Amino acid sequence: MNINKTYFLVVLLICSSMTLFSQLRDREEDSKTSTQKTQQPQITGSMLSVIMDGPVDPKEYIVGPGDIFNVSIWSAVPLNFQVPVTPEGSVIIPTVNEVAISGLTLEAAKKLVMNEIKKKYLSGNASFTLFSPRTFVVTVKGAIKEEGKRYVQATQRVDMVVNFRKDEREDIDTTIAQRNIVLEHKDGTRQYVDIEKYYATKRAEYNPLLRDGDVIIIPQKTINRSFIAVYGAVNKQGSFEFVDGDSLVGMLSIARGLSKIADSGRVVITRYINETTPEYINLDLRKIISGSMQDILLKRGDRIVVYEQYIQQRSTSVRVTGEVIYPGLYPISKDSTFLSEIIRIAGGLTQYASLKNSQLYRRSVNSADIAIERLESGRGGITPDDSAYYYLETDIRINRELVVTDFTELIEKNNASKDVLLRDGDEIHISAKKKTVYVFGQVVNPGHILFSSNKDVDYYIALAGGVTDDARSDIKVIKAATRQWLDPDKTTIEEGDYVWVPKEPYRPFSYYLTVYSQVFGILATAVSLVILVTR
Repeated sequence: MNINKTYFLVVLLICSSMTLFSQLRDREEDSKTSTQKTQQPQITGSMLSVIMDGPVDPKEYIVGPGDIFNVSIWSAVPLNFQVPVTPEGSVIIPTVNEVAISGLTLEAAKKLVMNEIKKKYLSGNASFTLFSPRTFVVTVKGAIKEEGKRYVQATQRVDMVVNFRKDEREDIDTTIAQRNIVLEHKDGTRQYVDIEKYYATKRAEYNPLLRDGDVIIIPQKTINRSFIAVYGAVNKQGSFEFVDGDSLVGMLSIARGLSKIADSGRVVITRYINETTPEYINLDLRKIISGSMQDILLKRGDRIVVYEQYIQQRSTSVRVTGEVIYPGLYPISKDSTFLSEIIRIAGGLTQYASLKNSQLYRRSVNSADIAIERLESGRGGITPDDSAYYYLETDIRINRELVVTDFTELIEKNNASKDVLLRDGDEIHISAKKKTVYVFGQVVNPGHILFSSNKDVDYYIALAGGVTDDARSDIKVIKAATRQWLDPDKTTIEEGDYVWVPKEPYRPFSYYLTVYSQVFGILATAVSLVILVTR
């Protein structure tokens, strides 16, 4: 019985000791972690992890301390474990050896480690795979807003640091140079980075992977003094930074290549021999691409123009609305499609069409040029009394000009002299029969009144209940087709017209007092003059 108690006490003591040891170890690890966080250097512009742009290229990736590899050995007793590259630059493979691989390409490192594994395990298969790329620090200097250190991953390239944005919604800073960037490695070697060429060609040498301790030196962007411009049928027009050694083909690739309508047989380089004398170099790009002609080296300030293929048939169309069988958009040929043809193609008129009130509209001023057209229209020096009316008519003209024609003569009487040659953007509107005249303004019952031929204004006003007490005598007839305002005695009321009865404006007593005083003043002056003359 005493032996059992002793055994129990020993087991209890061992368990308590293990628990106490575990708690002490956890506290020690927490303390180390806290110390490491406190001692971690403050690095400005730290970067978040990014998604890789594709699988790691074993021939390009350089192994370094912090990389984690997965080792799998399929033997009688399968083994699988992860090993880091130590700060000394080696990996320790359990049961195999310690292998120095820092500074090697991933391809060379895998080959070296696999040779060591095969020395120990003669049979079976094995693999040595990069499991997690390391994170390290690089330095950014030069013409950038915030110089300093950056955290990066070994799978990131130079452009990820140069064009880094804390908020992905921000635009890339266009003042930062994208070419002539210097990349200094820890071993003293240098590379020149060309981000524009990398985006155009996807060739890794123009935008290499970063290494531990790299220094990125960004030059001042002087595109206003050192540039090459590309215009015409390319996918990205504009001015680009010039780099010694730039060629025509290379610069066109930076301009994202030729567009689908480019004429590769017509490329012109404009080069200034001096400040005022240009030289024009005409080239056939097809010969350069085929190899029958050498690529052209460019000079600072060259302008490249890639011509478009001439296309005789342009996309031109007109719109037909209103009372036709098939309203819609219809293609036309330049300077050869007439109004009557399009009406026929649209299926002809419906039974409700009113030819007399139908119109052909044309817009000669582009939407982007309306403001300029308004300003230019004000050059005439018209009087203030006429200006408001003129500007109103100008706005109507700018937005929708009328083309003079007679649909009744053209369609019903086949009068070819009334046919019109259509232009791109024209709108043909076939009006509907209204069979009414609309009376509004100062009448008792404004609204539509059934049209009756050969009736005057008084007839329609009477049917509208007559005028109110506030009505003014200068009644106007507004024509349905042209919206012209005419006096009743100068036109005949037609179907669809409008009759407008204006209101006598309210004027206070002071207004009439002023008018009468001015009238009496004039009369008094006239009487005085008469008296003086007669004396």
